[in-house]
Amino acid sequence: MAWHPFRNLRLKIVALGLGAVLWFTLSGQQADRAITGVPVVYFNTPPGLEVTERTNMVDIHVRGLDNQLRVALPRDFEARVDLTGAQAGEQTIMLRTDQVKGPAGLEVTDVDPGVANAVLERAGMANLPVRPLIEGVPAPGFVVSQISVEPATVTVLGPERRIAAAIAATTDRLTIEGARASITQSVGVGVPDSALRLRESRTARVVVTIEPAGERPFAALRVAARHLMPGQRATIAPTVVTVLLRGAQSLLARLEPATVVPYVDVTGLGRGRYEALPVLLDPGGTLTVASLRPATVTVTIN
Repeated sequence: MAWHPFRNLRLKIVALGLGAVLWFTLSGQQADRAITGVPVVYFNTPPGLEVTERTNMVDIHVRGLDNQLRVALPRDFEARVDLTGAQAGEQTIMLRTDQVKGPAGLEVTDVDPGVANAVLERAGMANLPVRPLIEGVPAPGFVVSQISVEPATVTVLGPERRIAAAIAATTDRLTIEGARASITQSVGVGVPDSALRLRESRTARVVVTIEPAGERPFAALRVAARHLMPGQRATIAPTVVTVLLRGAQSLLARLEPATVVPYVDVTGLGRGRYEALPVLLDPGGTLTVASLRPATVTVTIN
């Protein structure tokens, strides 16, 4: 049967027109929609203050054309909080519908919750050391003899209270697993506390020096007593110990026996006899104690 595209042309045109009118009518209808997770943005923070705890998101109700509402996303909107004139401490700011900015043609009819809570704290600044994060161990027979980082410090900004508790900035992890030679790498620097930030983005150059491992014994080292109270004297038996240190051969070769000082910590101990107190040693740097004999001594405090 032959196809006649122009047969009943007038009816087809009418049907097409009616369909178009129906589509425009339906898509142009007003509707309401709830949108959750709209971000709250704070601006005009007074100089010398930092926004810490805060309301980060709100839910809104929006009215507009149905076809426009269907494609609207939370990120298309922004609840704006003006902090002009705010002072340090807890803040409760009313959120009106006209403070929510979004696509033209859509009307925000409700904000939930209707308030934003924030805490403003005094801003501070500090120079913190950069601590490299090293992961893994060198190949058998090799050890780390030195770790250096450049820059050694970075400037950190944030609330005074959080800065006071900060110890160091850290680098991204650098792996030395199975290494047989020194490693040099540029890595990012950051601060573990999310309330703090670097004054400027930084990378650090980390050098991990890896050398052949070795051991060196130190015999007849005299044991000292540390942290005696005023007027006290200590007698230690036995008086000497033997220490075996492990580390880079170059470091062990340069180490002076006089700098290797085993000790017992008698902090807070009064007069009397104390048995089996552990002998301690702080070899420093990357050296470690492979063995220490005897491991305990008797201390008499007079």
